[in-house]
Amino acid sequence: MSPRLLSLVAGFSLGLLPLAGSGATPVVVAAPTVGPATQTLSLSGNLTPQQAAAISPQVAGIVAAMRVDAGDVVAAGDVLVELDARTARLEQARARAVVEEARTALAEAERLRDEGRRLLERRVLPESEVQAREAAVRLAEAAVDRARSELDLASERVAQHVIRAPFGGVVSRRLADAGEWVGTGSPVVELVTVDDLWLDVRVPQQFWNRLGPDLQLAAYADAPPGRQLDAQLHARVPVNDPAARTFLLRLLVHDESGRLIPGMSARVELQLPGDGAVTSVPRDAITRYPDGSATVWVITAADGGWVAHEHQVRLLRLAGERAELAGELPAGAGVVIRGNEGLAEGERVTIAEAP
Repeated sequence: MSPRLLSLVAGFSLGLLPLAGSGATPVVVAAPTVGPATQTLSLSGNLTPQQAAAISPQVAGIVAAMRVDAGDVVAAGDVLVELDARTARLEQARARAVVEEARTALAEAERLRDEGRRLLERRVLPESEVQAREAAVRLAEAAVDRARSELDLASERVAQHVIRAPFGGVVSRRLADAGEWVGTGSPVVELVTVDDLWLDVRVPQQFWNRLGPDLQLAAYADAPPGRQLDAQLHARVPVNDPAARTFLLRLLVHDESGRLIPGMSARVELQLPGDGAVTSVPRDAITRYPDGSATVWVITAADGGWVAHEHQVRLLRLAGERAELAGELPAGAGVVIRGNEGLAEGERVTIAEAP
């Protein structure tokens, strides 16, 4: 495009334009670009949770209380299930009593040791007796440490009777009820995250080398149809499925609306670099006709103003908000993207600023 036209597209006001006549039609124009071709690859995928867990107890026991039900939203650390812990609490109380007993024995051993040291200074007690009393103190200290460890184990067993959420999410299934006996391998609750989801897409293996780090993509939900998702590329898994001849492309989808749930399907459009160069114009520049033909309106300088001409083009593909055309447009021409609905061949126009 000519420098003069470029300056006008950049936003010069109508008052600065050279007008050929008072009846010129205002239009908005854009500069076509020439660059590498692209290919749009449309694929289907499924939304899966980032985290999903079938939560089982660490100890076997009878369910005393179910604190959640299917559909409940929980935070990390919230209580999900409580098991009957009466036996575990009795063991904890016994371990606490053993600790107190060991501490009392240690205090008595320390008293005898200190008394023996005073008697040794007055040469009333032999040194061997004092050494024996010091050894008794060390044995009593070890007994206290052992009793404390047993109390810690008993307290941990009590805590294991309360099943807490390992992460925040939604309860997808409740698998037990109060009064049931559950074992360490028996799931009682299924928990999933829903705020951030994976969108997993299987891509044909021939496209592996065409998916670079600057891959352009767009994802759309199937329910509600056509809703664009907040998705970004997370991983391109370099493992080929020999049966399907595909590899996994994983996208991270962020959703705070609650309208997306695991298991939904979605469509992903990948913009892949193609071969050769094409002319690219904004999608709004294309005028399509019932017979399948397509045109763009180009403007050229004439008699101190601008004139619109309809130019037939061959549309290769639509890539997002751009349209790719075969061949090139006339040198120095801009394409009309607003006001092209009612133009006539050779009509005089003025270049308006985009709204």
